[in-house]
Amino acid sequence: MKQGVDYRAGGASITTLALTGRIDGQACEELSAVPDVIASGAMREEVATVLDVLPASPIKHYTSTPSFARVLGAGDSGEGLYFSDAVVEAVGTGAIAVDGREIPVRGTYNYPSDGRRAGFGWATLVPTYATDGVFDECWVQVWPERGDTRQLLLSTLTPPKDAKSSDEPKVSQLNTRFGTTFEGAREYAKRPTLYAPAVALIVGLIIAAVAVRARRVEIAANLHAGTSRTVMTLQQVSEAGVWALAAAVISWGASVLVIALVIPTEMHTLALRTAAIVLASLVGSLIGSLIGTTTVRESKLWDYVKGR
Repeated sequence: MKQGVDYRAGGASITTLALTGRIDGQACEELSAVPDVIASGAMREEVATVLDVLPASPIKHYTSTPSFARVLGAGDSGEGLYFSDAVVEAVGTGAIAVDGREIPVRGTYNYPSDGRRAGFGWATLVPTYATDGVFDECWVQVWPERGDTRQLLLSTLTPPKDAKSSDEPKVSQLNTRFGTTFEGAREYAKRPTLYAPAVALIVGLIIAAVAVRARRVEIAANLHAGTSRTVMTLQQVSEAGVWALAAAVISWGASVLVIALVIPTEMHTLALRTAAIVLASLVGSLIGSLIGTTTVRESKLWDYVKGR
């Protein structure tokens, strides 16, 4: 699981398409509606921006579609421009002075030198409409990986203005330090907890069966007193369902809390996995109670009493 977190945090799940003046911003934005696409957006580089407080260190200036900042993990306060963390740390929080104007910080993003492509660690993103001309690049963050990411990106290209143009689109991974593909899926398939739901079902079954066995004298006595087996079975299964459901809810709630505190980015996946485990335990408890009750015999009442 840590491999997946590191892979995404390092920008390895981001794929880029570059072809100057040939990217349809609207088509790029619409990729975010595709399953497993976390965010997508287009951008083009403009003349560098000079900050009033750091005139000798101009910052890269990228005009971007509305969702491009999300690809980089930037927050959004609703107005102003996006800046890299390095810029904000250098000039301070709050509004940033550019050409005598105070520009609000709409959001910031982290872009360390960890193997990802250079050029955005000291930069600003200026959002514009997706239909505001053509763009130079389309970025898409996909998780889990899709086999058709390249095809999705290529679908955002516009026809060349010059029919003789020999320029070729370049599709690349933002950060190749973690490998060009995520190998964690294979490792995940070999994980020791793969059979956790089956184990939980068996454990729940055994616990419920043992609990019924501990009450075999009471059950046999009720059967001897005239209670029908159907009623007795329903009673035992219902009682097992109550305590098993309570245990399942508490266990799942505690698991979700731990996930939220430790690895919130994997909340959806892990919440489903833990739900499958506790659900299997619940089903096992009901089956165990059913089997345990049906194996109790009224004719063995005195044997049960003697064996107490």
